[in-house]
Amino acid sequence: MKTLLLTLLAIPALVGCQDSFSIQAKIARSPKTFCNPVNLDYRFMVIEGGEGIREAADPVVVSFKDTYYLFASKSSGYWYLDDFRDWKHVLITDSVLPIEDYAPGLFVHGGYLYYVGSTHGKGMLYRSAAPEKGEWEAVKEIWSYWDPAFYVEGDNLYMYYGCSPQDPIYAQVLDLNTLEAKTEVIACFNSEKEIHGWERTGELNELSRRPYIEGSWMTAHQGKYYLQYAAPGTEWKSYADGVYVGTSPVGPFTYMENSPVSYKPTGFIGGAGHGCIFTAGSENYWKAATNSISVRHMFERRVSFYPSGFDKDGYLFTNTYLGDYPMFLPGGKEQMAGEYQPGWMLLSYGKKVTASSSLDGYPVENAVDEDARTAWVARSNRDTEWLQVDLQRLSSIQAIQVNFDEYGASQKGVVPGVYQSYSIYASADGENWSLVVDYSTKKTDTPHDYIEFEEPFKARYIKLQNQAYTVSENLSLRDLRVFGNGLGSKPGAVNDFMVERDEADPCKARLAWEAVPDAQGYIVRYGIAGDKLYNNFQVMGENTLEIGSLNSGVDYYFTIDTYNENGITQTFQIKECR
Repeated sequence: MKTLLLTLLAIPALVGCQDSFSIQAKIARSPKTFCNPVNLDYRFMVIEGGEGIREAADPVVVSFKDTYYLFASKSSGYWYLDDFRDWKHVLITDSVLPIEDYAPGLFVHGGYLYYVGSTHGKGMLYRSAAPEKGEWEAVKEIWSYWDPAFYVEGDNLYMYYGCSPQDPIYAQVLDLNTLEAKTEVIACFNSEKEIHGWERTGELNELSRRPYIEGSWMTAHQGKYYLQYAAPGTEWKSYADGVYVGTSPVGPFTYMENSPVSYKPTGFIGGAGHGCIFTAGSENYWKAATNSISVRHMFERRVSFYPSGFDKDGYLFTNTYLGDYPMFLPGGKEQMAGEYQPGWMLLSYGKKVTASSSLDGYPVENAVDEDARTAWVARSNRDTEWLQVDLQRLSSIQAIQVNFDEYGASQKGVVPGVYQSYSIYASADGENWSLVVDYSTKKTDTPHDYIEFEEPFKARYIKLQNQAYTVSENLSLRDLRVFGNGLGSKPGAVNDFMVERDEADPCKARLAWEAVPDAQGYIVRYGIAGDKLYNNFQVMGENTLEIGSLNSGVDYYFTIDTYNENGITQTFQIKECR
């Protein structure tokens, strides 16, 4: 998208009104940030009952010949780039690859990128020396099973697989050159939901049926081998990854007690399971993970990236703290200094919002409720439809994310001519408006569009004006999210809180605290030590929290941060819970 330098309409000076001034904005030519979920042209489902529903899941990111490739289930191809700014989609048909198979498995060897899909048994292994051109050749049939994942070391190709509520995660060693099996199949581990609360099914890990254990991925680090796996199921916000660690790629493996190691049960979009660990830059680890929307179909899903890594004691972790707020792009110079977020806060949550029209059951308030599972739906898709947010006070705006919904859509697969074009205006007084984003002639499909500005600008009102919307007959938005910094004070700290472990079920705990004035929300951080508070719950509108995802027999430590549009306040109080 070319940079737009907009010379904006000067606002006439009003005597005695300090909120009226000219607004100027410039869309960043080389943005330094992105915002989850990743803004891909997510394909529509092709299965019966999936019309008009987008999905992508089970992501694998690989670096091949200085280019990053992103493969995801049910995407009619894959994406590639070299700077994490502009993903280009390569359309692949079934005559080239079995691209409709779930959970793609990939590895790099000898100047080729190898691919196999998820199967019930044998699957054809393909390879490409130029995947950006969509050129692939068949190599050999191998036993790929469900959710295959590969790790290369020496002349060995280690294959991991498994996707079942009964069976374990398996491993087998193949000869990298002949692709023949060198070992028997090895059972690595299975669910222990009785003592691993996060493996329990349900949105809050509250159900009793067995989870799916699936989505394995191997990462080696400093002589140890971290075999990751997903549970309890892709349709829940509780979808997460745990890890077992060993001194050999085939074990034996020991459960890492800080699991889950990739977990995001709250926020705008939840879920952080079944993905991969990849590196960007020199030693910057990232997690590509599956998010759950799962409203119109259980496989209505998206893809997100989160910073990841290993601490000094060898514990794997994923940083999902405000994980759907703007973050610095993978591999950027900021990460060399240990920075992952620019500190831009959400300005639009719960603010006064108006619109040109609203369909019954889909009110305009849904567009600022910080929930990807709800939507505002207009009564048409005409260029007369608009949405306006009052941020209540003058704020410094750094970025805007426009999350479109697909209400009323009926497309299947990759469909030409699907796009969203719009304009965004800003105002200090609600009467005099300036154009800050001119996408009025845009003809690309960007369901989670993210706009970063070169410099912040000050405004109180943001208005999205529809120009053309070809997804369906009704313009619909999950959320219009405005990021930056308020010009007020951060909230106070949580002075004290109560945390209590459930005696009958130590996988559960309950927290309560006094509400803090001017807090937009709270972030409960916890972990197995005071310096390992890697997991978190984002709490809005409540001052209590019940957690059901702990590991029995493990002591935990908790703390609670507060935040609002002006920033985050951390407390130094950490409480142990045995």
